[in-house]
Amino acid sequence: MSRNIERKLLRIGAIWNIFTAIITMFGYSSWFKHTGIKELKNTAVDTQVVGMQLMDDINKVILTFSLLILVGGSINFILSKKLRDNDIQNKIVLWIAIWGIFQLLVMDVIGFIIFLITFTIYLSKNKAIKLSRTSNLNSYS
Repeated sequence: MSRNIERKLLRIGAIWNIFTAIITMFGYSSWFKHTGIKELKNTAVDTQVVGMQLMDDINKVILTFSLLILVGGSINFILSKKLRDNDIQNKIVLWIAIWGIFQLLVMDVIGFIIFLITFTIYLSKNKAIKLSRTSNLNSYS
């Protein structure tokens, strides 16, 4: 059974993850830093020092998060190339499930929907492959 749909959906999900990671890394991170500096200009010096340290820490969290999404998107792209037709790959279905749950936890609704659809199609084709294998075994008996 062909896994073309799953390949395409994993690639779409990977592209989406890489796109959101780049937007977060360069767009949101710089916006956050610029806005924070602008807001801290009219405060006391000791508040500015604490505020800058806090902004740097939060910016590190933002960059770490975007790097995690970028790595996950790259893994999804690699997995889309490693999908084999007529084969049940349990580690891949586990990864898709974990990554889909992660997408839900970080409130990436579009990513969650993509990976939920991929997971559902992958499981349904696994069921069809199992049924075809058992029917082939029964026909030889």
